[in-house]
Amino acid sequence: MHVRIVLGIFSVAFLLLAPAEGQEFTEKEAVRLFLTRSPYAQESRAGTAVVEAQTRSWHLWPNPQSDYSHEGAGLTQYGTLQQTIPLNGRLGMLRQAGAAAVQVAEMQATFNLWKLCSDMRLAFYDLLLAQQREVVLSDSISQLQEVVRILRERESHGEGSLFDRLRAEREQADLQAELIFARAQTAQARARLASFFDGSVDPVLIHAQGGFGVASELPALADLLLLAFQSRQDYKAEKQVQEQFQWEERAANRLRIPEPVFFAGLKRAEESRGIRYGPYVGFGISIPIFDRGQTRVAELEAELRRSEHREEILDQQVQSEVKGAYEVLRMRRQAAEEYGLRFEEQGSQLERIAQVAYQEGELGILELLDSYRVRRQSLLRMLELSAASKQADINLERAVGKPVLNPEVLP
Repeated sequence: MHVRIVLGIFSVAFLLLAPAEGQEFTEKEAVRLFLTRSPYAQESRAGTAVVEAQTRSWHLWPNPQSDYSHEGAGLTQYGTLQQTIPLNGRLGMLRQAGAAAVQVAEMQATFNLWKLCSDMRLAFYDLLLAQQREVVLSDSISQLQEVVRILRERESHGEGSLFDRLRAEREQADLQAELIFARAQTAQARARLASFFDGSVDPVLIHAQGGFGVASELPALADLLLLAFQSRQDYKAEKQVQEQFQWEERAANRLRIPEPVFFAGLKRAEESRGIRYGPYVGFGISIPIFDRGQTRVAELEAELRRSEHREEILDQQVQSEVKGAYEVLRMRRQAAEEYGLRFEEQGSQLERIAQVAYQEGELGILELLDSYRVRRQSLLRMLELSAASKQADINLERAVGKPVLNPEVLP
């Protein structure tokens, strides 16, 4: 009686927590949605626009200056407009530095977006794993329900054992509890995946479609390393930063060259014959005695050396990340393949033998349930190994900087 009550409680919870029909995504559709409508993508583009707006002022001419003076003795008035003429070429160099800075921002935004896209893909396959784990558990429960039904019929006819039925019902209750826990994990995976998208994606109804297929051939490590240095936007951005500093340093050196200042205006003066008007023209030049750009040049030289050291660090990081991800992927693939081969050979054979032996009375209910449990655990382990291989696949692509193993995921 207690077992039946527990089974009833779990059955109600099972129905309440059953997933509803919702928004279904393949990996490619999820990537497309992330790159087009995700707030992360919009934030990255906005960050680049900020840098572009900030650097526009680097190559602008200085503002003109308007002056007015009045002399009371004899009534002399001046109205002038003063303008510095940047003839030393510094603004052209700053224009080049600004263009390099915008490219740096674009490259860094692209790399950060690729890392976030990789995180989203990992979340996608976490959800897919959770969903397929539910399927395995649901199938196991259906299998046990049939066993319990048969045992009840046998018991009602006086042919079965009460212990067999109660033990099978106990196993069924445990599985239903495990399924409810698995569905809670699926709900968490849905929320995690939905957090990468905008408000149009319901975190309760999202559903992942697809499988854990991986590329049949793994490229050579040397080719992946070469591709990583060509594709990693953070590595390319560091080189572009050095170009930006070089242009800024050249511009700072031009501060040693004086810039002329022209001013022109109108003079109004009182003379013996009355008030007269006349043009007023002047010329000046800045004298670079104290500030010749030497401090800015020293600062940029230090920044350039610092960037070169960061490039060396990135060089080592890229190699380490690619080599580490490559080795992890190779080992996980090997483990999944070997386990899959053994599972195909032995997976269902043990269960069939146990069923026939139980029907013939050679094995008891515990041995039969154990065979079901072993098969279920093998299926779950196979899923986990396949998911781990896919995750290693994505991590290698993150380290390389592009989907070299799965190029079809990009829209």
